[in-house]
Amino acid sequence: MKFETPRGMDDLLPNEFAVKQRVVDTVREVYRLYGYEEVETPTLEYLELFEAKSGDEIRHRMYVFTDVHGRKLVLRPEVTASIARLVASKLSKNPTPIRLGYVADCYRYDEPQWGRRRRFWHGGFELFGSSDPSSDAEIILVSRDVFSKLGISSFSFRLGHVGVMRGILEKMETKLQDRFLSMLDRGMREEAFQTAAPYLEREALQCLIRLSALKGGEQVVKQAADIVSPWSKASDSVQNLSEILEIVRETDPSLRHEVDFGFARGLEYYTGFIFEQKIHGEELSFNGGGRYDGLVELFGGSRMPAVGCSIGITRLTQYLLGKSQDNTKAAADAALTVVSEGARGYGMYVADALRRMGCSVLVDVSRKKLSDLIENATSRGIRYLVVVGDKEKQASNVSLRDLYNRMQFTESVEEAARRICGK
Repeated sequence: MKFETPRGMDDLLPNEFAVKQRVVDTVREVYRLYGYEEVETPTLEYLELFEAKSGDEIRHRMYVFTDVHGRKLVLRPEVTASIARLVASKLSKNPTPIRLGYVADCYRYDEPQWGRRRRFWHGGFELFGSSDPSSDAEIILVSRDVFSKLGISSFSFRLGHVGVMRGILEKMETKLQDRFLSMLDRGMREEAFQTAAPYLEREALQCLIRLSALKGGEQVVKQAADIVSPWSKASDSVQNLSEILEIVRETDPSLRHEVDFGFARGLEYYTGFIFEQKIHGEELSFNGGGRYDGLVELFGGSRMPAVGCSIGITRLTQYLLGKSQDNTKAAADAALTVVSEGARGYGMYVADALRRMGCSVLVDVSRKKLSDLIENATSRGIRYLVVVGDKEKQASNVSLRDLYNRMQFTESVEEAARRICGK
């Protein structure tokens, strides 16, 4: 019987895992640079946590279970709700602002294809306790830095603000507003306007139609301000977006972005600024987020503004694997082989000493021929081969082969360590 992974769930081979770990390490480096503290939440949560504000697209794709006591549980489809629950329950007394990060696997019953897996990893940045536009700008900047540090330069941002449309839709119930925005997110533009029409005056409906087609450079912000001027809450939201854009522009004038007033996101908890980050030539977005000021309060905490993003680690890993000419990471800094029975103990001593000095060493325990060992080490990206025999044991040194340059040295363990890994 042949066993395979469930559809949409992936094993990662060593080279694939190495690329994924590079993405994770980069996210964590940006945590350090901006002062975010990493936390962890359970993979299983109560269903109610995600039913509250996840949006129809996610609700219909969740993995839901009933435990032995009849409680409904779910494999988390995203992580922001879990982080908001954590802040509401266990960090509510902490001084603000609170900056939290996470690296976590999520699960959705999507149709598996490139960039869409049923198990996927996200790396998030969540900032609680500030409604200042600089906090929204910070989320854009951390997103920029993750991509830049991964060597990806051809990215751009799509920026919007759900508060603008919610300000015009304020006479509609929140659930109807959520449905309208969800339809826009899924490209169902005509259906969205048909849903809103019975609840809006003609002027408001026409305003929404004009807004939904408005996108471009920062000059469209002024056009939007003129369009929504009769609605104070919508006007305030346009002003808020303008302030965020000004901070971003002053910080990084070269940052590529487009303002889109018809842009919406599927998650219902967004209340203000929203964005997604794309890579040139790719259809799917690789990062997205925005402001969600009511989520902590919804989960039992006090009113607390919040903004964040969720970077697609799995999607970035697939992208980098497809772009790199050589995704092979060396299995170790050096391989070590013992060529005589009497030097086995000395060989292990040498390997141990090299590791203590910071060099990774792969000891040959298969008794391969030297020629086979050299071929194996070269295929695995290992540059150095340490050879130990009776002669080396008696002299308390090693024979070191540079497999790249085809050179051989006889030197002390300390000298070999300096050559192998600069120690």
